[in-house]
Amino acid sequence: MNIVLGISNLSLGLLLIVLSIPLIKRKVKMNHFYGVRIAKAFESEENWYQINAYGGRRLVAWSVVLAVIGVITFFLPLGSAEHPNETLVLTVSLVPLIVIVPSVAQILRYSKKL
Repeated sequence: MNIVLGISNLSLGLLLIVLSIPLIKRKVKMNHFYGVRIAKAFESEENWYQINAYGGRRLVAWSVVLAVIGVITFFLPLGSAEHPNETLVLTVSLVPLIVIVPSVAQILRYSKKL
């Protein structure tokens, strides 16, 4: 169980970091598929690049946290498949929300300042 949760959290953290780099570097043109797609971002190209660069930086910061927690997960006493520590398993399973919720909140707060 540790291996599956650890690999999934570590992999997701690394994937989000890789996907954030083009946003930070302002390489992603305005589109409806990739990037921070909120109304404020579509108001102008300047907003698009500012919001996406900021969002990419926030996502990297929180994704590093997710990746570190993924590594720590390998060493947690999650129990066995027959006798899992249900509270700890649930907590570790919900860790990706640590990335999504604060990132979105910070991006929305930042976009209101523009």
